[in-house]
Amino acid sequence: MKYLMFLLTFLLLLSCSNEQIVNPVLSPIDNATTGVKSKIFYPSLESTQILSTEEFEYNNQDQLLRKIYYGDTKEMVYHYELFNYDNDGKLINKLNYHNNVNSPTGFILLDSTVYLYSENFLTTEEITYPYSNIFTSYSYIYDGKNLVKKTKYHNDALESYSTFEYKNGNLSKEITYDKNSIVIESKEYKYTNLHLAEIVIYSSTDEAKRKIQYSYNGSGKIVLEEVDELLIYSSSLPYVVKYVY
Repeated sequence: MKYLMFLLTFLLLLSCSNEQIVNPVLSPIDNATTGVKSKIFYPSLESTQILSTEEFEYNNQDQLLRKIYYGDTKEMVYHYELFNYDNDGKLINKLNYHNNVNSPTGFILLDSTVYLYSENFLTTEEITYPYSNIFTSYSYIYDGKNLVKKTKYHNDALESYSTFEYKNGNLSKEITYDKNSIVIESKEYKYTNLHLAEIVIYSSTDEAKRKIQYSYNGSGKIVLEEVDELLIYSSSLPYVVKYVY
């Protein structure tokens, strides 16, 4: 039961979080995980119990083509994503297929994402759901170099927005607001020797609720991610992720 609760919580967090590796708006995490072959999730650093695995497949240009999500074993694919690029190497769409026993192929297209650009800047992200009448979109605003605002819409209605702050050229703070400009969550980014070392996530009441720490190899690639829940009443469980290149 404990494992099931973790898996459900983890999948929820994953679905609500920003995509690592493939998000056209690069974060410090993206830059330090380029070329990762797999991510393996464990309940603790000492545990050998695998909770889930993500695998990454690339083309000859080192562009991510396919991302596969497994459970505790690799006998069953829960869902996978396919990525397509234009002639300039920009990601232009992502197809997200989920396991479905009623489908002849075993999978259905759950959602499709289209990315739109102005020169080299991502300006719009549009997500459609073929089996429902809803859609989600994001708009991106820059200060000439860095992303400063990301706005989320649900069926064209404003749902939330995030602002981004920088220090010494590095992303230092991210604040997410609801449509009424009330803070939902904030993130503080901390660095050691130019590497992202820690992210602390705060609740709407400014309580530190989650801490994520990163360890690197000699090539500057992330090899370990440790996620710790800081609130004693949190329904989420801590876990670690090991990166394989």
